[in-house]
Amino acid sequence: MKTLTYTEPGRFKLIEKPKPEILNPKDAVVRVTLSSICSSDLHILHGAVPKAEIGITVGHELVGVVEAVGSEVTKVKPGDRVAVNVETFCGECFYCRRGYVNNCTSGGWMLGCRIDGGQAEYVRVPYADNGLTPITNNVSDEQALFVGDILATGYWAAKISEIGCEDTVLIIGAGPTGLCTLQCVRLLNPTQIIVCEKDAARQEFVKTHYPDVIVVA
Repeated sequence: MKTLTYTEPGRFKLIEKPKPEILNPKDAVVRVTLSSICSSDLHILHGAVPKAEIGITVGHELVGVVEAVGSEVTKVKPGDRVAVNVETFCGECFYCRRGYVNNCTSGGWMLGCRIDGGQAEYVRVPYADNGLTPITNNVSDEQALFVGDILATGYWAAKISEIGCEDTVLIIGAGPTGLCTLQCVRLLNPTQIIVCEKDAARQEFVKTHYPDVIVVA
């Protein structure tokens, strides 16, 4: 299969690799139908992620169809459309039990960093019951693509900020993650939301779609 692989600092290359297989009873193999590029992929390209391993296929924002599952996977089955979580997590360790799945002692950011990720035709997902979210038929791949990382980041940012109805909230940046954060913050009904963004096109987008939000440069 074709994969976009980190071959050396400063270089990604489209290369052929074998289709992944189930290695652990909790694994699933997913046929990738849509994936996107994260700024973290660019950080790997520029050598800013020391733990990223040479030879890994990059990519951790993706959706697809379950191709195969291990014997201990119970929440998804072959044929299910799924969104893939950016974080690989066991759900049982000290950090997972407290909600800090990015610090999972046997997981964390693995896909596209320490094991082959989703800029490929197929990907193996460890702890599939935790890392795969079924997509309903009324949601397109393009809509669901944001769930696993970008929307999740915005939701987490809003959640840990302890936003109350009397608060003013500042969101720095109005790219995809900033906009997802904005939508999640709006659910918490603060008194005022300010978006700081230098790009004129992004400023205009926020002003057009969220006229109640203050936009500054």
